[in-house]
Amino acid sequence: MSSNATSLGAAKPAPGPCVPWGFWGTSAWTAAAIAAWAAMQFSVFVGMFIVSGVGDNLSPREIEAFASHAVALSLISILAAPVEIGIIALAIRFARCRFGDYLALVRPPCRELLIGLACLAVLLPASDLYSYLSGRTLVPSFVMEAYRTGRDSGTLWLLGFAIVVAAPVTEEIVFRGFMFRGFAASKVGLAGAIVLPSAIWAVMHVQYEAYYIVLIFVLGLLFGWLRWRSGSTTVTIVLHGAVNLASLVQTAVIAEKFS
Repeated sequence: MSSNATSLGAAKPAPGPCVPWGFWGTSAWTAAAIAAWAAMQFSVFVGMFIVSGVGDNLSPREIEAFASHAVALSLISILAAPVEIGIIALAIRFARCRFGDYLALVRPPCRELLIGLACLAVLLPASDLYSYLSGRTLVPSFVMEAYRTGRDSGTLWLLGFAIVVAAPVTEEIVFRGFMFRGFAASKVGLAGAIVLPSAIWAVMHVQYEAYYIVLIFVLGLLFGWLRWRSGSTTVTIVLHGAVNLASLVQTAVIAEKFS
């Protein structure tokens, strides 16, 4: 009996070590995750468009208005998030790693959170001041439209969840979690792990004008630096959520008080 038990025990393969994906592996899995995310977003949009029965002969302006409705934006963001995170989880499983460990989803150090908040307290008002002095609107038009339609339809809570929770969690898991871990362990090193995800993250925000894309890139650099300092992606998730919450509150104030 003991001989059989020993042989059966010996037959079980030992778990392999956790080895982060390199540059190309990280890039390929990230591309797959983003492609799946984009496909899911498109599918949700088309599905909502068909179910709503708004008609087939809409102008591009009317289609844009439909896409900027709070319900459409919220459901697109929320329903696409699990698909993107699922691809990342699959990549981590193939690397024989634990999801939370690979992505550094650990308790955020209070000191690093305070440093991040202090940086945001300087960066965001400075950006708003520059926007004001240069004649730009403080809130992009499609964001204002999303707020107004959410307010009028009673779905601000859904919009808030999508903007403050779903989007920050998904984006930080991909860019400061998965990409940072793989790139930092590759030939591009720490600098590449901070700069490359920030650039890709910024470019993906094509709905904004160039100035806001540059601002998003700068935020990405700040988040990447804090990810490195703290060793925690949770720090950047919380700060990303804080940025989006501040933006939503600012939108509400402008919409209600100054429109």
